Amino acid sequence: MGDKNFRLPRTIVPRRYGLRISADLDRWEFHGSANIDVQVLESTRTVFLHALDLEIDAASAFYAGTTHDADEMQIDTDAETVTLKFAEPLPTGSVRLDLRFRGRILDRLRGFYRSEKDGLRYAATQFEAADARRAFPCFDEPAFKARFALVLEVPAGNVAIANGAEVARRTLPDGRTEFRFSETPPISTYLVAWCIGPFESTPVAFTPSGVPVRVWLPRGLADKGIFARDAHVQSLAALEEYTAIPYPYAKVDAIGVPDFEAGAMENPGAITYRLTLIAADPERASIPTRKGIFATAAHELTHMWWGDLVTMAWWDDLWLNESFATFVGSKVTAELNPQWGLWRDFVASLQRPFQLDALSSTHPISFDVANAKQAAERFDVITYWKGAAVVRMIENFLGADVFRQGVRAYLQQYRENNATADDFWRALETASGREVAGLASAWIRQAGHPVLQLRTRFTHDGVEIEGEQRRFFADPAQHETGDGTLWPVPVVWKYRTARGIEEQRILWEGRRTSVHLPGALWVYPNGGASGFYRYVLDDAALDALAKALAHDLAPHERLNLLDNQWALLRSGRVGLSSYMRLLDGFAGENDRAVTSLLVEQLGWLALHVVEEPTEAAFRELVERLFQPQWQSLGWETRPTDSDDDRMRRAAVLTALGQIARVPGVRQEARERLERYWKDPGSLDPNLVGVVASLAAIDGDRQLYDRYLEHKRHASRDPEEEYRFLMALAGFEQPELVQRTLELSLSEEVRAQDRPFLLAGLLGRRASRPAAWKFVRAQWQTLAELLDPMLLQNLIRALSQLTYEPAASEVCAFLTAHVREETRETTAQVCEQLRLDAQTVQRLRAELPQALGARG
Repeated sequence: MGDKNFRLPRTIVPRRYGLRISADLDRWEFHGSANIDVQVLESTRTVFLHALDLEIDAASAFYAGTTHDADEMQIDTDAETVTLKFAEPLPTGSVRLDLRFRGRILDRLRGFYRSEKDGLRYAATQFEAADARRAFPCFDEPAFKARFALVLEVPAGNVAIANGAEVARRTLPDGRTEFRFSETPPISTYLVAWCIGPFESTPVAFTPSGVPVRVWLPRGLADKGIFARDAHVQSLAALEEYTAIPYPYAKVDAIGVPDFEAGAMENPGAITYRLTLIAADPERASIPTRKGIFATAAHELTHMWWGDLVTMAWWDDLWLNESFATFVGSKVTAELNPQWGLWRDFVASLQRPFQLDALSSTHPISFDVANAKQAAERFDVITYWKGAAVVRMIENFLGADVFRQGVRAYLQQYRENNATADDFWRALETASGREVAGLASAWIRQAGHPVLQLRTRFTHDGVEIEGEQRRFFADPAQHETGDGTLWPVPVVWKYRTARGIEEQRILWEGRRTSVHLPGALWVYPNGGASGFYRYVLDDAALDALAKALAHDLAPHERLNLLDNQWALLRSGRVGLSSYMRLLDGFAGENDRAVTSLLVEQLGWLALHVVEEPTEAAFRELVERLFQPQWQSLGWETRPTDSDDDRMRRAAVLTALGQIARVPGVRQEARERLERYWKDPGSLDPNLVGVVASLAAIDGDRQLYDRYLEHKRHASRDPEEEYRFLMALAGFEQPELVQRTLELSLSEEVRAQDRPFLLAGLLGRRASRPAAWKFVRAQWQTLAELLDPMLLQNLIRALSQLTYEPAASEVCAFLTAHVREETRETTAQVCEQLRLDAQTVQRLRAELPQALGARG
């Protein structure tokens, strides 16, 4: 066969798996048996199953009271299958396939894999997209949903956790422990999960409907799971109310695994997480850590309905899982934590999908997938965040109540089955009585997004707008040519009249449109910041809007405007002087999310554009912009501080210490770090990471050693351990940069953290030349150590090398070392680098005049 795009025939359908897995954590080996009840729809002598990295010791079929051994077993590593051939055709109807197999517990973060922490051994599974086949022979495609009854045999002193509830536990004659779990409802193989090791759990908590919830963490960390447990309880209750469907599984076990490739995985009843997204010190956890834990829990629990209960038929509808989990998870988090103002964070998160979607090498939200390896490259910001933005836009178009009616009908109709995007659109059309499929399909099946080019004329009677839409490209050479793509764009015009703030809604369906806004004094073309599009305002409209920023636009709208103008700047549609004039409107900004975006944008300019002749003036600009906020905030937390105040303090401190490099700020950071090490209560947890990064800038070998030692002693606090690991990238002395680079390949750094530590080095001016040299020299080793998702993250980090000749070198190097699972990421990074290298040169030429114009 040898076909990597091979799909299993639908002539045999699994109904139930009886799995027994016996794990040896000393030898990192396992063996097992699978008894698969199947329905044979067409009589055949040949049975195809998925299997990879397994030794199949025996295979047979049982029917009509007799066992029939397979005459032949053929392994195909390209197709990742095992083919069983029988002497007689299997009859139609019910048949049981019996297989015995064995394999290694892998040192990669996929399949059935190994992990260690504090000298103790753990094993866990990660099967999405197509790695269940590495743990047991199976029908490893999402359409083949079946029930699973699992038995695990584990070494004494360990616990086992799986999708089902534990129903029996006994000690075997050899001293090992057998765990037996309840049978699951029908689920796809990528959702099967088990974890083994010396885990410890929080006390059980129950949702109002009686669902038991626990958090499991490595030994010694159970007290760090209370916040996550309570987040799961609250989110689950909210989701049961939103969907009007009771939680469909036996229990919720949320498990923190020492090594984990992604952030979390929605296995029903056994959700797995990175430790930093589930473990939090009850007294010292920062607000971003708490937000991350809560939002991730809500996202994964949303999957219990979107993805687990109702599952995509194939990976081309992956977005249906992830976009909805991102959007509805955000709704739940925002509803339960109003103090966080989460929709600002949602809008801020759209920067990355907007940027990727402006490239020619982007992809549609919904895409054709030939094989699971291709699917693995699509777990990206387009699938998650652009998809979520489009879903939010459709909800805004239909109305939240009508949208929810359609959601409930869809979930009820397809529960425990597979469904497609078209099924969902039909449910929304039935609920709303409106045509949805055409609008939605244009957004999910077309790559890119529109830019609305607006010409305004202010009159005594308001504003006349003439508009034209094109596809937005980051490449200036494509601005006028476009590609002919059009979208039905739900536009919300927000404007002020003498009567107050008003809105006008339209569905912009053609290339051109005209609008009259009676009495308008200014216009903002994305009311509520709910649309996934860019817009170009002429100078008169932008100047009028800039005067209204502080009092008429909500924070998420100001954030959207700032991000929009930044995109126009980088794509060459506006100049640097225009962007910097807009900054004047943000001089009195006191919103945390908007402040953070300002810091991020100015940080990009500092890293990529500012050179020695403009450095002093640029730093002075940044100091002038943020010093008023710092004077009102100061170092010390006040009793009246909101969560936003505490996070804004960290952002402003970054601006002054990292970008403006105010010497007194860095010196104070070092002194406060010394006090923190003696008394952790002396420093707000939200400032620890920033302070550690600032102190590292001028740090010497002695301070570096202390960071490393502190990181090692913080293994019982995942947030603290991670923040001091990442802070090592901030040391600028060449020998310390080299030391961190070498450390990244050592056992000191987990595989899951390597690309992010290297990204920190690649994203700093003092270290990026050495980091690029190191990555290039060690590429083969890194490619072998990093699983595909992590390797993609490293490739994306190389997009920070916007200076020549590095930018050209990166593209040539990546193109020469492309793999199937990195092909698309490589194309995107190379295109972004080519454009950014041009942008940097253009902005460097504009910067002196832009700074001079500001005095």
